[in-house]
Amino acid sequence: MKKTLITLALVLLLATSVIAGTLAMYTTSIDNLSEGSVVAKEFILTKGGTDTFAQNVKLSPGESEEWKFSIKNYDGNIISETAMNLDIKVDVAAVDGKEVIAPLVISVRNSEGEIKGTITANGTIAFNDDFSLSDIGQEKIYTVSVNWPGNDGADINYAGAGYGTRIKVSVTGLQK
Repeated sequence: MKKTLITLALVLLLATSVIAGTLAMYTTSIDNLSEGSVVAKEFILTKGGTDTFAQNVKLSPGESEEWKFSIKNYDGNIISETAMNLDIKVDVAAVDGKEVIAPLVISVRNSEGEIKGTITANGTIAFNDDFSLSDIGQEKIYTVSVNWPGNDGADINYAGAGYGTRIKVSVTGLQK
């Protein structure tokens, strides 16, 4: 019996050693397997090189005035890295403390001559345009025409410093 117990203990010791060796767990780790970062694209919308608007221009019946403005999607050598939708608003209203010159006709056209909107007296001309994605900087040029049509002399009612019309342009760019 003693021999059986020793044999059984040896078998148990041997089995434990084999199991311990074959069931051993080995671990290793890989640091920084992958890594990334995100940088925002350049989104550039600036006033263009064209702006011929003037303040306090005097106008009378039968006369017209034209002003140009432009917007661009680049600044020096840095070009917008995204396409843009443009929302353009031309607001026409009375100058503070004055009344609007009601006969005035204001229109906006693009560089191709396409009329984007026309109003009489006051209101808003709103239209859309866009800059496509390009590696070349782009500029959009628009012309605002202010026309005081001549008529049968009724325009004498708008003479003097009590009347004035203000034109303000604003542009919002939205990434496509």
